[in-house]
Amino acid sequence: MMYNQLQNSSIGKIDIGTYGTAWLEWMEDSHPKLVREMQKKQTLYAVAQSVDDSAWEYRELLDNQYAKSNPRPKEYEEVVAWERTRTFYTDSAVMRERVLIPCTKP
Repeated sequence: MMYNQLQNSSIGKIDIGTYGTAWLEWMEDSHPKLVREMQKKQTLYAVAQSVDDSAWEYRELLDNQYAKSNPRPKEYEEVVAWERTRTFYTDSAVMRERVLIPCTKP
């Protein structure tokens, strides 16, 4: 995995976030030619950070929409189920619509 190699290099750790890391791993597996092109242009990690930022903003929007449409319950077991459902809904949407996209520009 290229990101882990960069963490251990003399450059230091570049924080691209959870979604940025997922995007980078997916790009390495699915679009290695695009990754090589972005490495040559030195834009790979800027794009990964941009993907992470966009994904977290989108997730916050979806979280708010979900909470508005589905009020949070009061009982503990219901809250746990509500949180699990909300997390699954928002995270899967973020992955499909923001992270697993072969973008090349920040």
